[in-house]
Amino acid sequence: MNVVIKKVKFTTINKTYTEKVRDWRGRSCFSTQYANPDGKRIFHTYYFVKKGYTISKVFHKNGEFMYYYCDVMEMKEVAPMRYVMVDLLLDLIVYPDGRYHLIDVDEFADSIDKGHLRKRQQVHALRTLDTMLQLQTKRRLIPRFVQDTEMIPIVTKPIARK
Repeated sequence: MNVVIKKVKFTTINKTYTEKVRDWRGRSCFSTQYANPDGKRIFHTYYFVKKGYTISKVFHKNGEFMYYYCDVMEMKEVAPMRYVMVDLLLDLIVYPDGRYHLIDVDEFADSIDKGHLRKRQQVHALRTLDTMLQLQTKRRLIPRFVQDTEMIPIVTKPIARK
């Protein structure tokens, strides 16, 4: 089963791509896996649609787990298996030992300054980030099923991303 995702990010070109669903937990939680353009990392990404964020378990291309990459997003299902996702720029990297690092706050501030983010999106981003930080402080942000996810070997060319 495939999912079509239109991703909007204010700092890069918008793109629409089709991905194979790797783990289906319902319309509000599913995962895909793809190789990062750098060719060195594989992202197994879980989309938590109603929670407003994604959690990617990031692997080195050799299959070794590296870290979790968490994106604050505004997500909406626009048709069956078709989603629009707006990247709200705030990202959290969570390391295997539980430490975390907040990144791209400068991009978030620049987007506010340029008028790219509406007030409602700013509020959503900050509240979602606050929830994520509270959960990670208690070591509850990364669900067990995400922790247990393994990289699926890539044996064929990935679906072209536009």
